[in-house]
Amino acid sequence: MSALRRLLLVLLALALAGCTGLPRAELGSTTLRDTSEKATGSLDSLVWDLPSGEPTTLDYQQAGDVSPYLLVSNLCDSLLRLNPDFSTSPALARSWDRPDPRTLVLHLRDDVRFWDGSALTSADVVYSLKRQLDPNAIAGSFFVNVKSIEANGAHTVTVRFTRPDELFLKELATTAGTVVQARYARQAGKKFGTAAGGVMCSGPFELAQWKSGASIELKANSQYWDARYRAHARKVTLLFVTDTTALTQGLASGAIDGAFDVPNAALATLKGSVAGQLHFGPSLKSVQVAPLQDKGIAAEPDIRRALSLAIDRRELADTVFRGAATPSTTVLPTTGWDPETRDVYRKAAVALPLVHASPTAADLRQARALVAKHPGLRSGTLAIGAGNQDQVNTAAVIQQAARSIGIKLTIRQLPALQFSSMFYDPSYRRGLDFVLAETFLDIPDPLDWIPNLVLPDAMFNWAGFNDPAVTAALTKAQQTSDPHERAVLITGAQRSWEARTLAVPLLSPSEVTYMNKRITGATTSFARIFSPSLALIGSR
Repeated sequence: MSALRRLLLVLLALALAGCTGLPRAELGSTTLRDTSEKATGSLDSLVWDLPSGEPTTLDYQQAGDVSPYLLVSNLCDSLLRLNPDFSTSPALARSWDRPDPRTLVLHLRDDVRFWDGSALTSADVVYSLKRQLDPNAIAGSFFVNVKSIEANGAHTVTVRFTRPDELFLKELATTAGTVVQARYARQAGKKFGTAAGGVMCSGPFELAQWKSGASIELKANSQYWDARYRAHARKVTLLFVTDTTALTQGLASGAIDGAFDVPNAALATLKGSVAGQLHFGPSLKSVQVAPLQDKGIAAEPDIRRALSLAIDRRELADTVFRGAATPSTTVLPTTGWDPETRDVYRKAAVALPLVHASPTAADLRQARALVAKHPGLRSGTLAIGAGNQDQVNTAAVIQQAARSIGIKLTIRQLPALQFSSMFYDPSYRRGLDFVLAETFLDIPDPLDWIPNLVLPDAMFNWAGFNDPAVTAALTKAQQTSDPHERAVLITGAQRSWEARTLAVPLLSPSEVTYMNKRITGATTSFARIFSPSLALIGSR
């Protein structure tokens, strides 16, 4: 019996002891759906959990993780709507046109009101979009080509660009296109988006109360302008249960009505629950081991390549993720390919350096040879989220693979708030080498994610990658409207960053949602993160 299989048996025993179970590939044939059965009735209250923990902020400009994205998207409206199938449609912007390749004119609805009853105007849109020009804005990279943003009357906004930009309009369906009331945000100042300052938006829910460390309460906005997304639940209580065992017990007992991002370690127990039902949907996520430093063990491409060769992705997908994931061997996951040009990406992937889903004997020999070239780089630290059994189990497999090629990895569990902050605040990355990250694209366009990883000084380019040819290709791709030409540029650049193993790709997981049997309606694709998905949940 291999060391990996012995480790997985130990994990199985531990998971069973925690009432979570660890069956092999139990969900491999499950059909992925982007929506659940439509709700037909209202709810007095809904208790929903945020497995990623308490949001760091409700300020759309600083929202950069699953919890704040979900909350902002249910409180505030964006200019475009991200639909369950990842297409986009009008929202606050009822229509738009492009007089020329460097100009975008947004025509706003004239019937939208903020929670306080005041009308939403072009001044609020201009203010909200201009805040994204701040160098510290999380979505700032999507505004890199913006030259000016101006109001032309009460319900028209014109955005001008320094050069054509194929990505910008799509991103307006995410928090990059969120609109808040300018007057309220200015008055709140630094308190905007905090528990003390709150927000003022036009979405289907209002922020009723935020008890730091405990819960957030939303109340339905009965005057919401979009009847399709008018809230079914009069009140929503959002909990911050991040511990897998506690969440599993809460869902199975009915104390918690539902959750997105249900840990895979909970699947066996919840699949057999009489209280509710699991739903699986398409995702834009990717599980990766990412380097956090530009010096030391994490910064060395040979070490990253060695780890990539040694990890058994097939076992991770089948056993740790219960079949609710597929092996991923490239930094750009297949879920991130542009739907219009998948064939171009598929052909390009074949030509990339080969990484097997399960390592061969030759892979392990090559991995050990790569490690042997760097005798001073034999130990490091891997950060994971505390209490998340999926991360604990995955990290243990990674640790075992590293040990098998001569690397000692120490696993450090970080509390939810610290783990989330680490991605945006370098002070939280001190003393850490790698992070087990669940990265994601906001929309199915490679330019949504890859530039943030590979461009010089990009937000997530912690290892210091810099290739002028890659920068030039991606810059040109973002100016290119033809999907085929754009895909050729991106895949040409891909050969360079994949050769350097910028991160160690592991899996492309599915979305996992659980709902009590009394409720239905949730969006079950990853699009729920940037849409008012909680508003759709109601009674059967």
